[in-house]
This record gives sequence, C-alpha cells and structure tokens, in this order.
Amino acid sequence: MELYQEAYRYYEKKCENYGIKSIPFYRFMHNLTEDQIKLFVQKAI
Repeated sequence: MELYQEAYRYYEKKCENYGIKSIPFYRFMHNLTEDQIKLFVQKAI
C-alpha cells in the first residue's frame, strides 16, 4: 500500500505542476486501471 501512496503523491505533484486539481486517493485507486497505477508506482520510485 505504501507504493500506492507514493504513486499518489507523485500524481499530486504532477497535477500541481500543471495547475489542475487532483482527485482524492480513493478515486485514484478505483478509477485508474491497474496498468496506469503500476506506471505511477514506477515513476514514483
């Protein structure tokens, strides 16, 4: 679960960089595909 939280923090930073509002963590986990989440995890570490 820690990796998913790191991926979410990476996602939040990217949203912040582009000036857009991030979605809540629970929606991040439920709305993205497993492949998309894996990509965020890879980018975050």
